[in-house]
Amino acid sequence: MEHAERQTARFWMCVALGIVLFFFGCVAYRLIALHLIEPPGEEAPGNNYFREQRPLGLRGRILDRNGVVLAESISGRRIYIDQRDPKLQLPSVNRATLPLDLARLLRVDEERLLDAFNGYHTSGGRRTYTTFVCEVSDDAILRELAARSSPSAKTNRIAGVNFSETLSVRSHPNGARLAHVLGFVNRQGDGVYGVEQVFDRALAGTNGLIRMVVDARRRELRERRIENTPAVHGHDVYLTIDNNVQYIIERALGEAIQRFRADSGIILVQDVRTGEMLGMATLPSFDPQDYGRVDPALWKNIAISRNYEPGSAMKAITVAMALQDGIIDERTTFDVGRAGVWYYAGRPLRDHAYGIVTPREILAKSSNIGTAMIGLRMAEPRPADGMPHQYEPLWRAFRAMGFGERTGIELAGEEAGILHHYSRWSKLSPTRMTLGQGIAVTAVQLCNAYATIANGGLRMRPTILREIRSHTGEPIRANAPEVLGRPLSPRVCASMLDMLQAVTDPAAGGTARRAALRSYTVAGKTGTGQIPVNGRYNNTDYNATFVGIFPATAPRLAILVTIERPRGTYHTGGNVAAPTFAAVAEEIGHYLGIPADKHTKERAP
Repeated sequence: MEHAERQTARFWMCVALGIVLFFFGCVAYRLIALHLIEPPGEEAPGNNYFREQRPLGLRGRILDRNGVVLAESISGRRIYIDQRDPKLQLPSVNRATLPLDLARLLRVDEERLLDAFNGYHTSGGRRTYTTFVCEVSDDAILRELAARSSPSAKTNRIAGVNFSETLSVRSHPNGARLAHVLGFVNRQGDGVYGVEQVFDRALAGTNGLIRMVVDARRRELRERRIENTPAVHGHDVYLTIDNNVQYIIERALGEAIQRFRADSGIILVQDVRTGEMLGMATLPSFDPQDYGRVDPALWKNIAISRNYEPGSAMKAITVAMALQDGIIDERTTFDVGRAGVWYYAGRPLRDHAYGIVTPREILAKSSNIGTAMIGLRMAEPRPADGMPHQYEPLWRAFRAMGFGERTGIELAGEEAGILHHYSRWSKLSPTRMTLGQGIAVTAVQLCNAYATIANGGLRMRPTILREIRSHTGEPIRANAPEVLGRPLSPRVCASMLDMLQAVTDPAAGGTARRAALRSYTVAGKTGTGQIPVNGRYNNTDYNATFVGIFPATAPRLAILVTIERPRGTYHTGGNVAAPTFAAVAEEIGHYLGIPADKHTKERAP
């Protein structure tokens, strides 16, 4: 009996030993196969021995004309809060103070963190427990997050925070400055609005791919690397914008909006010789790194996307077009009467100019009646010139100056303005459109029309692109100035510059006396355009505009200022926009080194 039991025990010991030897044999074979036999390829090791890395292809930079970085991409992490993290239940974590502590560390709003930890969130009708908070590229913050998320952290423990997702973070060193021109990059990495959208393909980088085989400790076996595609960084886009000019105009615009309690405002600075925009300020603005915190309507660049009636600023364009067509000359006179009112097509038109006026006086005193009379002359058919239809000559003159069509500036969302075909005009149209009513323009169109006068009649395409270079500095694309046409002759433009100086001359009784500069002569025109509300004009809603050219004797810059809905005592272009122009033009002129063209005694206070 004992012999039989020993035989049975010996049998089962052999079975057990056989099983153990078989198991270790399988493991040994697999190790040998992995390291010595199986070649890398599609039938290579399973997921446990396979790993991928995707090196970031950073988005290209956006720089100003002097190489100052306006937007750039750096490596960072996305921060999420996970309400189901079991570590949140640990006694060492104080759920009441953790969100506030984390908000200070991440530099975000405390309410956002409180909502992320404690709020109820849904997606597609289902409860979600993970909430995106922000993007972080600051290495110091990421190091502290890592240290305080470690299980070994004894104090100030952070739980419920996921920051494992790497990404390219868009950084804006100047904050909200130039936000409407730059646009922003959404969470999918796509450019939205502005330069980011228009040049998205040039700016976008391409992530690399490294596919590797690793050992049991997740260390790469470099000699068996499967794929190594390097990351490609995006191109750098250089703008015509001057960061210092942009600072000057945004500061002044903010002060003007606050002073006059206005809704919004625009300041444009254009080089009249090349069409380059040196500055483009629109307020209110937003932070491109936190674009989701504002109404999406605020993302639009109103300098190119908002159509508005320019008011009397259109009178200078009207006079210039009439001079070009030979309808009038500098000595032509108009009798605007002494009653201060003129009836045409059954509608009254009021004025503050009286008696006999010339084109110079029409501009200096901003005569409505005188301009309307010029408009009627321009609207007459001219069959000999191929314009047999009523109103056609005036419509074609407006189109030649760039109204009713997009300028082609390299920004997303540009509008064409509103210039109806002459077949839709009424009898009253020529007397109102020439005053800046019944026609709508964008700020960039209006500024460019004045730049055309300053440039001797050559109409340049407005541009914000200077050049595109590769990440390593090789030229990719140069942007040369582009001539769109010559609607005015040099003689007409010289005459207009002379007459428009009277607008800023106190001795001539001009409406823009407050636009006069100490160092430079200025040619320009005010405009006070009524804003239609529910299809009707009222006495409370205005756009106050001034467009100035300086130095008037040798033009370099055209600057447009529009303040929307100023509240309070002043609402006209002469009282609101003209002094804002003066506040920026003198400083910009000196910064750019533009030679003064006024004598010393004229500059004395």
